[in-house]
Amino acid sequence: MRRLERPQMDAVAWADGLIVTRDMRLADFLAEVARYRNGYLGCAAEVADLRLSGVYRLDDTDKLLQVLARTLPVRLQRHTRWWVRVVAA
Repeated sequence: MRRLERPQMDAVAWADGLIVTRDMRLADFLAEVARYRNGYLGCAAEVADLRLSGVYRLDDTDKLLQVLARTLPVRLQRHTRWWVRVVAA
């Protein structure tokens, strides 16, 4: 058995439907998650620089967004099912 380097670990996680973050800006994270859902997903400027680290499942992005709202000082602003904006709580 050998140890995987970080890019290899990220590729394995992606293949398993996960995204791994390490001190990632919220705006960058949401841009990546937006690739896995229909419609618009973005954030307000005042929360764009919040940082997060963790492993998140990409198979249910609505649940993923609910987790963000519980763990960061943000709330979800839903204009329609397909238009979600993350704003300050």
